[in-house]
Formats: sequence, C-alpha cells, structure tokens
Amino acid sequence: MDDFDMERQFLYENTYITGPDGYGEGTKFSSGIVRNVVRKIIEDRMEGAVYDSTRASQIIKELSDMIKEKVKTMGYNRYKLVVQISSRDRETPAYVLLRGHEGTLALLLNSCASAYFENETLFLSASVYGLYYE
Repeated sequence: MDDFDMERQFLYENTYITGPDGYGEGTKFSSGIVRNVVRKIIEDRMEGAVYDSTRASQIIKELSDMIKEKVKTMGYNRYKLVVQISSRDRETPAYVLLRGHEGTLALLLNSCASAYFENETLFLSASVYGLYYE
C-alpha cells in the first residue's frame, strides 16, 4: 500500500482554554449588549399590546423564541442560552419580580441580561441567561 492511499489521521490536542476570553474578542457574553437587544425586541413586539390571559403563553413563547434566535446570531457559541419571561396583568395585585437570580450565577463565566416592559394593561419581564460550557 502506498503512503498516499492511507487515510489521514488527525491528532487533536487540548487547548487548555478554560474561559470565553481565550476564544477571541467578542466571545464573552455581554449582558449590556444583550439587554439592549432584548429591550428592543420586547418593545417592538409589545407596543400597543393589551394583556390577554388566554394568549399570554403563546405571546411569551413567541417572544422567547425571537430573543433566543437573535442572541444566538450574536456569536456566543460557547454559551447555552436560557430565556425566561414573565408577564402579568397590571390590574391584579402586584407580585414583585425579584432580580435575585443574578447572585446565583458563577459570574466569571456565566452572565444574565434582564429587561422589562410595561404599558397601561401589562407588565413583562425577560431574562436571558448565558451559561458558559467548555
């Protein structure tokens, strides 16, 4: 058998990259940039919306998918994305949506971006969690 006929075998070595910074500029999850994107998507979609409890889950699902797809295109390939959205009617007693989730993340690698929207009939809160994985 000839040397040219043999299949090429590749040897992969460990990169020892343990964080997003090792993959280049702009690969670390930027909560400020993501927050602005989330805010714009929510405002564009919910402008003039009226709260409807029967359609709320469908709207939240659509918003969640829109946000996740947009953030995926921003180059955060080393992050798992989780989008959490809560909405409520403004007329019911207010349950405070706390932002305590930010303290539960390992902030060196993981991050969170939150935005909210409110009008006369509804309040909506959205959070995007960027969870780094190797």
